[in-house]
Amino acid sequence: MSYKVKIDIPYESLDPLTIGSCDDPSMVYRDVISVEIPQRNLWAHIKPNEPPAVKDVTAAAALALERPQSGPRFSQLIGPDKSLAIIIDNQFRPTPASKLLPAIFDAIDQHGIRDARVICANGKVFPMSESDTEMKIGRENLDRMLRMNIPFFQNDDPRNPNNYTYIGVSSRGTPVWLHNEVARSDVKISLGQAQSNHWGYGGGGKLILPGVVSDETIESNHGAFVLSPQTHYGAMAGPMRSDIDEVATMCELTCTLNSVLDTRGSVCHLNFGAHPDAHRDAVRVFNSIYSYRRPMGGPADIAICGVFAPTDHLFFHTGWGCMSADLVLKDGGDMIYCSPSPGVNTHLGNFPGFALFDLMKPYMPPSPANIERLMRDIHNRQVEMWAGCIWAPIYEVMSRKNLKVITLEENLAMAQDIGIPAGTSLQEAFDESLARHGPNAKVVVLPFARYQMPQDVIRMPQARPPSLAAE
Repeated sequence: MSYKVKIDIPYESLDPLTIGSCDDPSMVYRDVISVEIPQRNLWAHIKPNEPPAVKDVTAAAALALERPQSGPRFSQLIGPDKSLAIIIDNQFRPTPASKLLPAIFDAIDQHGIRDARVICANGKVFPMSESDTEMKIGRENLDRMLRMNIPFFQNDDPRNPNNYTYIGVSSRGTPVWLHNEVARSDVKISLGQAQSNHWGYGGGGKLILPGVVSDETIESNHGAFVLSPQTHYGAMAGPMRSDIDEVATMCELTCTLNSVLDTRGSVCHLNFGAHPDAHRDAVRVFNSIYSYRRPMGGPADIAICGVFAPTDHLFFHTGWGCMSADLVLKDGGDMIYCSPSPGVNTHLGNFPGFALFDLMKPYMPPSPANIERLMRDIHNRQVEMWAGCIWAPIYEVMSRKNLKVITLEENLAMAQDIGIPAGTSLQEAFDESLARHGPNAKVVVLPFARYQMPQDVIRMPQARPPSLAAE
C-alpha cells in the first residue's frame, strides 16, 4: 500500500491590503484545503523560495525614486514647470498604492510641482467607490491630496470620446485614444505590480493599456491578441504584451514604480526607472522567484491548483492559473482548481463568485466547432474582450483538459448552469481523477498557480518595435 502525503493547498479570499498590512507576514493565518496523495503519484509539488518582505515600503519607494534601475532620477524628471500624472491600478489589484504614494507626494512638495493628478487605471472595470478609493489610496493620502490640490480621476467612461485624446496607431494596428488627464501631463508615472499572467505579465505599460485608454483601444488589443498561440504565461515578447508596451511608449509613459508582491500580499521587491526597462527588470526578479524548471518525465495527468489572497473574490481573477497549469498538464488530463470565490459586494451591486463566466454559456460545451463560432463572434465584435480576455482562454483550456473547480457550495448552482464542473470536496475530486487515470498517474501541485510557470516558456523582448504616429 502506497504511503500518502497530506498537502495543504492555499484556499483564500481575503480583502485587499489585509494581508500586506501585517508587519510580520509569517504571522498571517492562511486558509487552506487539504488533500492526501499517494507518494508514488506525487510527481512534483512546486513551491517558490520567497525573499523576505520589505519592512518599510514607503522608505523603499523613496529610495528607489532616486536610485533608478534605468533613466533619470525622479527628481530630475519633475519640477515647477512640469505637470505630472500618477497612474495607480484598481481595486482588484493588490499593489499597495497607499504606501507608495507618500514618497511621490514628498517629491512633489520638495520640487514645487503645482500641476499633478492621480488617475486610477480602471480600464473597463467599474470605477472605485468611495470606500474602495479610501482603501486603495489611504485616508491620510486623500487628505494630503486635498491640501496639495491634487485631483483624483478614474477611467470611468471609456466609451465617451470627449474624455480621450487620439495618439495614433500601433505597429500591430491598435488605434490609441488616451485619457485626457494623462495625455496633457508632461511626466507620466505608473505604480503597479509586476506579475505573470496569461497574456505575459501585468504592471508597467498595462496601466496605460487597458488602464487609461478608450473602449476602442482596449477591444482592439484584447480582441486581436489574447487568443494568439504566442500570447501565454511568460510571453513578454508575445503580441498582446508587446502591443501594450508599444502603446505605452506612444503615450509617453515616462517611468514606472514596480512592486513584486509575495503570495501573502507583501512587497518583496521594489524598483523604479524608465519605461519599459524598469518594469522588465522587475519581471526578471519575479521570474527568479516564481518560475520553475519543468519536472522531468511529464506532462502530468492531474494538476491541483491553489489560490491566494488578496483580491481573490471572483473566479474571474483567480482562474488565470488555469492557463499556467495547462503548460504542464497533458491534453485529456484533469485540472482541479481550488478557488472559494465568495463573490464581491460593490456600490453597483453584488457579484457572485462566477460572475462574467455566464458569458461563456452560449458556447458550451467547449468544442472545436464552438471555438470556431467564438472566434467569428470576437472578430465581429459580438463578444467584448475586456471580459473575454479572461473567460475565453479558460474556455479554450477546457476544450482540451478536464477542469473541475473546488469552490464554496453557494457557487455550485451557477457553475452548473454555465456548464463548469464544480464541487466542494478536493479529496473526492482527486480520488475520482486518480481512479480515471490509473495507479501510475503523475500529479503536479501548483499551490500558487496564478504566479507559477515553467522557465522554458519565458519570452523576453529584444528590442522596442516601431509605431505609427498620428498625422
